[in-house]
Amino acid sequence: MAITSRQQEGFTMPELEYMAQCETVEIVPFYRMDRLELVTGAVGPFRPPRKSEVPLWLAVMLKRTNRCRIVVPGWLTYHHLRELCKKEELPDSLFTKLPVHYIETAHILLTNAEDDLVEPQSIRRLLQDLREVRQSKTRRGFEMLNSTQLQMDNLAAVEINEIRPLFKHSFDMLRQLDDLALAAEAARNQQQQQMLLQDSQSQQISQLDDDQLFSEMDDPYSAGGGYIR
Repeated sequence: MAITSRQQEGFTMPELEYMAQCETVEIVPFYRMDRLELVTGAVGPFRPPRKSEVPLWLAVMLKRTNRCRIVVPGWLTYHHLRELCKKEELPDSLFTKLPVHYIETAHILLTNAEDDLVEPQSIRRLLQDLREVRQSKTRRGFEMLNSTQLQMDNLAAVEINEIRPLFKHSFDMLRQLDDLALAAEAARNQQQQQMLLQDSQSQQISQLDDDQLFSEMDDPYSAGGGYIR
């Protein structure tokens, strides 16, 4: 599928959340349910209190109808997020690895399954702190941008989406500057070659004149150089 010019500039948050809903989470069903055939594959059967893995959109739908509770992912706990914030704040630390849709997933779960999370308000604050720290590191990462690549591993979808427009324009400008620098260098090299060629030709002409002069001086029959009678 072709990418439109608007998508090249970035996706909207609803579009990213729509993509995030295909991620899987675990649920604990409250009722027995048969196997469900989905486009992406079958899920179930559901037998409480056994956990089942389902797409996020289905988990939210079952949660809204009070048919399950959602098992909070391990990375979305207060203690884990606090440790992540500490690691991100270390000098010269790399981006910690998180689910590619961690921001959207966290927003969906905090909106639709807040009662399944422990200390949801603290989790919100830690997520905001984590976002701000990673945004600061992203801005510093742009200092290493060159016309070939921007090396920042473990960025999430929202974080990539935020820098996409700026990265695209900056990358295009750097490539244009590189092209101008290469053209200027080629022009300088051509000018130097022409100057060297001219110097070489001048030396050859001078050498020819000198050779001709010495030849006339040595030849007794040359003009002005014959015998006096």
